[in-house]
Amino acid sequence: MSKESCDVVGCSVLRVDGPDKLTGKACYAGDIAFTGMLHLKLLRSDRPHAKILGIRIAEAQAHPGVVAVLTCRDIPGTNRIGREIRDQNVLSVDKVRFIGDPIALVAAKTPEAAEAAAALIRVDYEDLPGIFSPEEALAPGAAKIHPNGNLLMEQSLLRGDPDRALQGADVVVANTYRTPMVEHAYLEPEAGVARFDGGNLTVWMPSKYSHFDQRELAEAIGLSQGLVRVVNTTIGGCFGDKTSLSPGYYAALAALKTGRPAKMVYSREESFMATRKRHPFVIRYTTGASRDGRILAAKIEILADTGAYCASGPTVLVKSLIHAAGPYDIPNISMKVTFAYTNNPVGGSMRGLGVPQVAFAHESQVDIVALELGMDPFDIRVKNGFRPGSVTATGQKLGDSVSLVETLAAVRAEVERIGTPPSTAAKRYGWGVAAMFYGIGAGGRSNPGGARLEVDDAGVFTLFVGIGDVGQGSSTALVQIAAEVLRCRVEEIRLVSGDTERCPDSGVTAASRVTYIVGRSVQIAAEKMIGLLREAAASITGVAPGSLRLDGGFFLSSEDPSRRVSVAQAVAAARGEGIPLTAEGVFDPEFIALNPVTGQGAPMATYAFATQAALVAVDTGSGEVEVLSIVACHDVGRAVNPDGVTGQIEGGISMGVGFSLTEEILLEEGRIRNAGFSQYFLPTSLDMPETVALIAEAPEATGPFGAKGVGEPALLPTAPAIVNAIHAAAGVRVKELPATAEKVWRLLQESERP
Repeated sequence: MSKESCDVVGCSVLRVDGPDKLTGKACYAGDIAFTGMLHLKLLRSDRPHAKILGIRIAEAQAHPGVVAVLTCRDIPGTNRIGREIRDQNVLSVDKVRFIGDPIALVAAKTPEAAEAAAALIRVDYEDLPGIFSPEEALAPGAAKIHPNGNLLMEQSLLRGDPDRALQGADVVVANTYRTPMVEHAYLEPEAGVARFDGGNLTVWMPSKYSHFDQRELAEAIGLSQGLVRVVNTTIGGCFGDKTSLSPGYYAALAALKTGRPAKMVYSREESFMATRKRHPFVIRYTTGASRDGRILAAKIEILADTGAYCASGPTVLVKSLIHAAGPYDIPNISMKVTFAYTNNPVGGSMRGLGVPQVAFAHESQVDIVALELGMDPFDIRVKNGFRPGSVTATGQKLGDSVSLVETLAAVRAEVERIGTPPSTAAKRYGWGVAAMFYGIGAGGRSNPGGARLEVDDAGVFTLFVGIGDVGQGSSTALVQIAAEVLRCRVEEIRLVSGDTERCPDSGVTAASRVTYIVGRSVQIAAEKMIGLLREAAASITGVAPGSLRLDGGFFLSSEDPSRRVSVAQAVAAARGEGIPLTAEGVFDPEFIALNPVTGQGAPMATYAFATQAALVAVDTGSGEVEVLSIVACHDVGRAVNPDGVTGQIEGGISMGVGFSLTEEILLEEGRIRNAGFSQYFLPTSLDMPETVALIAEAPEATGPFGAKGVGEPALLPTAPAIVNAIHAAAGVRVKELPATAEKVWRLLQESERP
């Protein structure tokens, strides 16, 4: 179906989940309550690394209102979780590895009783040496955090001969960049409710992958998967977290053990302490270029802190490897990416999966090279930027859906239109630019999505998908795709999502894969449904199926539109012939896995591209940076819902402002010092710059109506654009995020020394 023929895709429609959220009807896990429900509280480790010699629970068990106190001995199934490596306990067995490791679970009649009883549990420890940096973790003789040591994973990449190319380069730039540990900071704290009834367990929880949680949870509590149902409640933000070992797991364990409904809601402090964070990176980057601005070579070494457990470390590692050279056709590249265990909080998936960290580095490098060569920062990106047919660092030849150069041109024109305020002695102004590319979906492995469509006797369609909307508007986009194929209005399609009993496995809400992968599966299911109904309509009209088109709830003859059959009539005819009116769609993008030695392969089926530019004001007296404007242009393939795309871009910019200027988990020997919103500084509405969001569309042939994705790409160029703008304004180069006022002030002081 061509772009011009679309009636729903490409239109800005109201979000399908909007009315319930606006009116308060949306049901979050924390809203659910049952008669006789128990409330839960975990005792967590207060030290980073220690052996557990004993757990004394008698005093807690005797506390008024307490129904049960559970330890690792009470777990009926497999006390090991982890999507990629099962290295974490549901309740700690013989050792704790970070401050926050769960040790014992209290189930009581009130939240207050549960909290008071948890404080009465006594744990006998033997302290072990704490390791708080990846460098220390990998040093010879370091204490082992896990039996196999402290190295989680290492991966290399080699293309061409970078050492030789650097020797022949006219300009060589080498720098080290550091990025911080970052909190997801969603509005809704983690929560879960469970009920065990008639041998079946139902868990209500916000989840970015209900079917995985169902499988992992069933193994942990020793039930067959068919007896466990996970129902995805309304999700109040995710950004990559809300997966695995959430309160829903503990509610399930307590409900199974006590026979009573159970509920757990994290406090904000517990959410900070216990949940996963963006991995801190140290990136050593060397870039070589010719005098005319051609980038000849890049050598990149990344060392990342994955914290106490694996979580999604391997996925983040591979994503960072794929993208670390940036959206540039560089013929000679070497990389080495190393992830190490420490006794810090657990590193997990967070919006961008390692790419925000490397984007900060590669876009800083490109700007520095341009400065050394006296080139305009837009020009050097245009000269080296990906085009259709370009080859990535992994050796993948790109297809036609590449609009990087177009996004650079669009942003440049808007920057020139806005202009730059004149600098003064107190305030200096400057624009910075940054580009990015991002592979849509998991890197170098299968990640299928599934969808199912059904139609009732009245001709009303119901779409079933296994994922919930984490706030990005995916439910609306998926319904739009179905409505486009079915030639009906969005309001005429019912949506059931995230219920493992009713919905197919759609995969995880991550890696910006939902619109592209699950959306394509929706399109396939809808096309199959049309085929079934068209055959039934043909049997009524006597018109060949190929001559019937669906429009407005009727199948019409192309030659004689008066010969028409309603969808409801086609449904009745199909049922009369015993045809099941259920259509399944599955889509798994093609890929070539990365070579484990060279890192070469075609790990992604498609990529998104973008450019952002930032205008900042730097206060020379205090070092304070104010972001005044952001211009962003994103190649999304096809904007299914343009207003939704714009919202995602603006939201990504907000997160990028925080990543660049204010957000950082502050650690002291593994302990979070700023575990709350009063100490962890998020951007507010007063910190948001004026934003111009532009959409570029280079349709992806394998995507639904050409769509790719924008959820994570929206964030990626913001921080490097701001850092490059700081340099343009004040002449100082920030190499460690966040660029706090103190850091910028110190750089300004150093720059003024003779």
